[in-house]
Amino acid sequence: MTTPSAPNGPVFAAPHVAPPTGSLTGPPTARRRGRPVGTWALLLAIVATVLASAVGGFAAYRVARGAAPGVTETTTFDWRILSPVRDLVLVGEVSFWSGTVIGIAALVLGIVAIARRAGRGAGIAAVVVSALGPAVFALLIVIAAVAGLSGSGDPGSPI
Repeated sequence: MTTPSAPNGPVFAAPHVAPPTGSLTGPPTARRRGRPVGTWALLLAIVATVLASAVGGFAAYRVARGAAPGVTETTTFDWRILSPVRDLVLVGEVSFWSGTVIGIAALVLGIVAIARRAGRGAGIAAVVVSALGPAVFALLIVIAAVAGLSGSGDPGSPI
């Protein structure tokens, strides 16, 4: 047996009225979705670029100051001149590798934020900052090393 069809739709259809929001039987209220992925990526990129570069620059300055007497005495480079400042060399190396790992994590999170549209603006900024991080690190290391070597002269010299 078939049901008779009505001119405006099925016979057994009832109009749907949504229950009031916030009730136990109604649909959950729509919450604004947070966008933490892009923000985390940007924070990691800033830490990798600024903090790692600052610690590496400080270490490079102090290494250059400590190793300068050995550099000026010989014509060839000997790794033994870094012995007095080996702890600072380790600090510089740790800042380089930690900056590298954090910068790569920021780059990946920034790409994920862009692809998922979860904080797209911060994700784009994180990709740019983390991509410029190695150049900032290298520039700061060179400036600090040159400053350390030039400032380590004889205390009695006018320069």
